[in-house]
Amino acid sequence: MPPSRRAASPRSKPPGLGFTPKKKAPPSPVPATPAAPAAPPQNLVLEIFKVVGKNFATPTLACAAEKLLLPSLVPWLVAAGPLLGLPRAYAFVILINLVGSGFFVILLGFKVGRSRGAFAAQAKAAGDDDADARFNYPKMYAEGFSDEARGFNCVQRSHQHTLETYPTILIMSAVGGIGQPITTALAGALWIYARQKWANGYQWPGGDPKNRYEKSDGWGRHIWTSLLALCVTSTSTAVQLLL
Repeated sequence: MPPSRRAASPRSKPPGLGFTPKKKAPPSPVPATPAAPAAPPQNLVLEIFKVVGKNFATPTLACAAEKLLLPSLVPWLVAAGPLLGLPRAYAFVILINLVGSGFFVILLGFKVGRSRGAFAAQAKAAGDDDADARFNYPKMYAEGFSDEARGFNCVQRSHQHTLETYPTILIMSAVGGIGQPITTALAGALWIYARQKWANGYQWPGGDPKNRYEKSDGWGRHIWTSLLALCVTSTSTAVQLLL
């Protein structure tokens, strides 16, 4: 009987024969260090004072001059009138800021209506078969990128932007005129004139919105100057009620 054989012990495989070394895992990406937030300018307070002074100094001085000088120069203007005890000069606020600005906004809207037909006719002449549908009501703006569409949209936008701030103009005029009627009326006149020049620039041929300031003879920015002036007169009225 043949001698019993022992079970052969498994031999370790020499390296390189039937052995696949483990691949090293790629190094984990180092997270990017977030950029440090920009440090506020050291003269931030000074910059704030510059902005406030530049935009509010003139109307503030006008309010102070009205309170100090008008009672001695034209006392009947600041005297209480027969209606609600309001100063007589409040009539200028009604005539300019409320009635005058109202007619201006209406006339600006009429120009939008006339422009619909004019630009639709130009689009038809240029071969636009959908001109009527593109420019007619109820659409507020004309679709597309044609010269006619851009031109009409600038006219429409000049009116729409005016309406967006008009309620604020009316409310602050009504409030500011109680305590500062002359300064408020002057701010209202400035707003009407600046808005007209700004709208003329917006409606400049070519349909470029940048023209609302560039073609306004420097008056376009005063639509904001007049608004800030009304902020000052309204605040002055509030302060006078508290004192």
